[in-house]
Amino acid sequence: MIVIFDLEYTTWVGAQDRGWTGADEFREIVQIGAVRVDPVTLALDGEFEVLVQPVRNPRLSAFFQQLTGISQDAITERGVGFAEALDLFLKFCDGGYALSYGNDMVILGENLVLQYPPGRRTAGPLPPFVNIRPYLNRVLPSTVPLAAGSLAGALGRPGPIESNHDALEDCHSILETLRHLREMGLPIFDLTAAPSAGPP
Repeated sequence: MIVIFDLEYTTWVGAQDRGWTGADEFREIVQIGAVRVDPVTLALDGEFEVLVQPVRNPRLSAFFQQLTGISQDAITERGVGFAEALDLFLKFCDGGYALSYGNDMVILGENLVLQYPPGRRTAGPLPPFVNIRPYLNRVLPSTVPLAAGSLAGALGRPGPIESNHDALEDCHSILETLRHLREMGLPIFDLTAAPSAGPP
């Protein structure tokens, strides 16, 4: 199996342009979304979504809440600690390749430093990871300016025209893009960019 995953993390007006270099700006994960699919048929095998309570900035900015639709109340009611969320995600991956539209694994690494309790071991190793954005942008040039949630709509695929920065919806948008590649007779990602010798 392969896992497509996406993250939403704390942000503020202008933070992306600043590279999150403002005072007390950290890219703390607030939502992890993922779908598990068969690498041959691209049939959906499972979905995963969890909200995470940030620690460095426990109060979400109004900008983040408006951007993602994730409210402070939702985090209070459903949010879990990052360590618990990561363990649940790793169990969902079950050793399969993890694909994202961007370097989301870097954000996971940052949060291991920011939020993971010292001395606690993860439920398993981080999965082998592939950032499929460079490949998709190369073979589908129209996707270059697009965020993950806009991919499916731009390619005329099923689903919402554009998701409101919802991690799980973004995963479905990416999945539809992979199905589009498959229908074009193209690989779903560049195997030369994979982190280990064998394809999924």
